[in-house]
This record gives sequence, structure tokens and C-alpha cells, in this order.
Amino acid sequence: MTRFRRALLIATLFAATAGAVSACGEEGISVASNEQRAAELFTERCSGCHTLSQAGTQGSTTNIRTREYKDGPNFNQRHVSRNCALYAIRNGGFSSGPMPQNIVTGEEAELLADFLAKYSKPEVVGGSQAAQDCPPAG
Repeated sequence: MTRFRRALLIATLFAATAGAVSACGEEGISVASNEQRAAELFTERCSGCHTLSQAGTQGSTTNIRTREYKDGPNFNQRHVSRNCALYAIRNGGFSSGPMPQNIVTGEEAELLADFLAKYSKPEVVGGSQAAQDCPPAG
């Protein structure tokens, strides 16, 4: 095999591997068109720390051994009410975590809170999964 062919083969293998690796984990947004903006906001502002399948994000972990300080709640596993979402957005979460205050404001905060209330894990009526107890949004 000539040197040129070997180099071409190696370059092709690297390109194919890079393409395969970059495609892994790509879910994408899966909501109705009228909720697209809220899903995009979640992806832009929240995806680094939170998981929500409808927004195609995987920012939190379920494995305690791989958990990082920045990992926020996984909204596929935890329900959040509109008021709790607004409180967390305005106050930087509920604990001393790294979430910034007012990560979105105004109408965008309202839109994001409605989106989370709708798409976070549904509440189980009469079961163990209850809405997160939080201070009223004010």
C-alpha cells in the first residue's frame, strides 16, 4: 500500500469516527411548534445542568458516583410546579448551588416556567411523587 493510500485511509477512518461520535446523544427538541421557543430557551439556558427529554437535554446525572457540583435536577424524574420553577429562576435555585439568579426574566421566565410545569415528570396523585415544596413565587 502506497504512502498516499495509507494516509487517505487513515484520514477517512478519522472522519468516519468523528462523525459517529458527534452524532451520539443528539435527541433534539420534541414539542409542538407553539412550544418551540420555550424548548429552545431551556436548551440555551438550562441544558448544561438539567435533563429534560422534550428539550433534548442531558445535563444532569442519575448516578451519584458521576454527579458533579453543577448537576441540577433531572426533570424527567422530578416534577416542578410553575411557582417553584419561577422561584428557582428568580432566586438561583433552592440551595447554594451554582444556578445563577434571573437566568431568564420577564416573559421568557414565565414561558420557561409553564414549559417545565407541563413537561417535567408528571405528579403522581396520592403517591410518593408530590410537587416540590417551595416558597411561593413573588
